[in-house]
Amino acid sequence: CAYLRGLPPDEAVPEAFTPRLERHLRSYYVCGGMPEVVQAYVDTNDFGAADEAQEKIIGAYQLDFAKHAPPADFPKLSLIWQSIPEQLAKENSKFVFGHVKKGMRARDLEDALGWLTAAGLAYQVRKITKPGIPLSAFSDAANFKLYTADVGLLRKMANVPPAAFFEKNPAFKEFKGALTENYVLCELVRLGGMTPYFWKSDYAAEVDFVVQAEMDIVPIEVKSERNERARSLTVYRSLYEPRVSVVASMNNVRGAQVKHVPLYMLWRFRDYVSPAR
Repeated sequence: CAYLRGLPPDEAVPEAFTPRLERHLRSYYVCGGMPEVVQAYVDTNDFGAADEAQEKIIGAYQLDFAKHAPPADFPKLSLIWQSIPEQLAKENSKFVFGHVKKGMRARDLEDALGWLTAAGLAYQVRKITKPGIPLSAFSDAANFKLYTADVGLLRKMANVPPAAFFEKNPAFKEFKGALTENYVLCELVRLGGMTPYFWKSDYAAEVDFVVQAEMDIVPIEVKSERNERARSLTVYRSLYEPRVSVVASMNNVRGAQVKHVPLYMLWRFRDYVSPAR
């Protein structure tokens, strides 16, 4: 870790390290970062033990809804929480209140949604109409995506088996993308000082995240594996000409204006997007 921390941001990660880092990342997708889950896996080297710990945490969250939320919001909280994997799995992963339960509208669920995000169990990522400082001034409160605060819990809630992350399976491709987005979001939130948004054009080009880093507005396109194509990012760059943009994938570090950052190195995000000194 000390070696990786000291690696110059324009230098690729040595190939001797990348297979192990990728395996660790895939294991993290399974377990997430909840201390009890991580400890269960470390103690047993068994994803089954991680699954059991996650089941207990998800059950505990349901109890917390009943104990701490207003009584009228309890059933709504459970419905919203349980709908997150399904909503992210859609091709258009915008959160739709009517998909939580047929006939329900925003005004029926907004209070419960606010409780869930205030409790730190879910993250709301709003759409921006264009990049500007501050990003919040250009956001659309009615158009957002909802993610969980832990990628491992999302994996468990969606009932994705651990083997799916270590085997190529075309049936898992779409949700794997959403789950990878959830991981990237959690990494950005943990860095502190940045609120991620997303951008979508009128013609369906969509950049997964846009963040303000000092005086830069940085667009981030997420790819779950090695992928050279970033068409939506190309559209965004042609419109707004950002100083730096990021493609987060399994590709190694390279590039300057379009910076390719390995998913397992996102903890150094600020180093990769800071102006050269």
